[in-house]
Amino acid sequence: MGKGAAKYGFKSGVLPTTRSILKNPTLKQETLLEKARAPKPKGVTGIGYAEGAMHPKGSHRDSEPVKFIDVEQLIQNTVSTPQSVRPLNSKQQEEKLRKAELRRHYLSEAFRNEEERLLREEQMLKKKEQMMEEQRSREVALLDQIKSSDLTVPTLERILDEPLMRRRTKDEKELLDMKRKHNRKLMEFKNKENKLEKLVNLYHVSDEFIVTEKQLLQKVEEAFNNEGSDVLRTKLGMGISRIRSRNEGNIGDALFGTVGGGEYIGFPLIKEYLSGEMKDFAQEVEARSKQIMEEKKNDSETIL
Repeated sequence: MGKGAAKYGFKSGVLPTTRSILKNPTLKQETLLEKARAPKPKGVTGIGYAEGAMHPKGSHRDSEPVKFIDVEQLIQNTVSTPQSVRPLNSKQQEEKLRKAELRRHYLSEAFRNEEERLLREEQMLKKKEQMMEEQRSREVALLDQIKSSDLTVPTLERILDEPLMRRRTKDEKELLDMKRKHNRKLMEFKNKENKLEKLVNLYHVSDEFIVTEKQLLQKVEEAFNNEGSDVLRTKLGMGISRIRSRNEGNIGDALFGTVGGGEYIGFPLIKEYLSGEMKDFAQEVEARSKQIMEEKKNDSETIL
């Protein structure tokens, strides 16, 4: 490790920063060209010396203008093609001429590539500045929006002048009207279903009603003549068991859609029959049973 490695943190193999091939900006760098051609600021924040003020000895009162170069002209002046070619008498002269041509080619390509790199860097800086400006404008607009919303706080006078409730729009009124019609029709449909269910239940139990005097006398005779007083007293005292049996019958009717403890067909079964749901269910059960029978038959044949 040499003596000069101390300024690189005692690390060997550190290369110095690369120097730019082009010492001055090119004519294609429009940003720098516009900045150089723009008028210089004056006054307190200006550049240069005021009138009557002396400038230091050995310096210039006015700064030198920035020199812009043309890359093609630089190539023409630096590595131009020789106008006259001497006759080649040996292979060494041919090799020397070929190497000189390669040097001219590589140097001209290096000048052009450096100019393209500077132009790409300039475009990237422009895009970055534009993005930062857009972000800054969005932030300012957001701050302005928050401030404007703070200024629109309703006052007491404005609250008293405006209606207490916001009026519905035309679409909201139509939607509310449709909801009301739907609820009204749904309630009417439910009421009709309940009436129809009660009518079906009434139809099934109407056979047990006593509507004539003859039927009344017949029921009284059946109750008092055929049974003794002890049996009648026993039946009258079986209230708890009757309530239990009635509850069991009601549960069965609710589960299976029947009436009278499973004796008559109820409204749910009638509804399923009219809608075709009962038929579809029966077909599905039949198809499933056939499938199970075929599977059992195939299993038995496989075992045999």
